[in-house]
Amino acid sequence: MAIDETTRKRNALELYQIDEDSIVPFFKSHKAELRKFIQEHSESKLSLLELLKQFIRIYRLPFNMQRYMSVQSTFIRETLQERVQNRQDAVSHWIQEHAGRHRDRMIQLQCLFLDRVKEHLLPAIQAMLDDKSDDPAEEERTVYRP
Repeated sequence: MAIDETTRKRNALELYQIDEDSIVPFFKSHKAELRKFIQEHSESKLSLLELLKQFIRIYRLPFNMQRYMSVQSTFIRETLQERVQNRQDAVSHWIQEHAGRHRDRMIQLQCLFLDRVKEHLLPAIQAMLDDKSDDPAEEERTVYRP
């Protein structure tokens, strides 16, 4: 029973780091890279949703870095409570042992979360990609069309 409660808390904490309100701003802040990525993969015939997932898998960036770092900090504190050793050594050890897996898991959760919010996310992303007002050179480039 304790394992189930621990797992539930850990899952809730991992999902907390995915902030739905940060998704469109995340893609806006990476708009040029996203457009280039979509253009480079235009022959793949993937849907916009699949292209977004591939983009976040390749760039490996959290939607909300502040929340991501907060969750990582919580995981470090929990690990430190289980270990009795020098704090700095423990933090370094945790980062070496767990940080990569933590980021991999977060990236996978972000991809899964896109499926959950795709109905209202995809039109917002498409509108952002279609908006040429921020870069006159972008008008000459093709934008992904489903």
